[in-house]
Amino acid sequence: MTLTIEGLKADGWRELRSSGFTSAIGQVLFRTDRGGLEAGFIAPEGIGNDNAEGDMVHGGALMTFADIVLGFAASKAAQIAYCVTVQMNYQFAGSARIGQFVSCKAEVVRQTRSLVFMRGLIRVGDQDIGAVDALFKPIRSQ
Repeated sequence: MTLTIEGLKADGWRELRSSGFTSAIGQVLFRTDRGGLEAGFIAPEGIGNDNAEGDMVHGGALMTFADIVLGFAASKAAQIAYCVTVQMNYQFAGSARIGQFVSCKAEVVRQTRSLVFMRGLIRVGDQDIGAVDALFKPIRSQ
């Protein structure tokens, strides 16, 4: 079965609107009805490495995806429109290919008044391909 954006939306996924650099990895979708926030994207052409087959997703694209997802989840946890990344650590444990559905389940580890501590697992199907932890600072209007 081939995943499509339309099929994912029919299964309860919603569009995470993005612009600028964050739109470079393609359309990101999310859902919150299964015990927390989960997001995913179908890896599009144009974010591949220059490997022999040309179909391996670039590690920077996976890190960008992780930053988008955890930042969005941190903003929701802080009940604020925007957070900035203070620190992010990504451990690569596998790879994704163009056309595969890459997902991340975001988890709030701890929240203080000035920081949100996050972590997540990056997956393709039932295979973990990365682990990420990050700190976000909520930006409150003056």
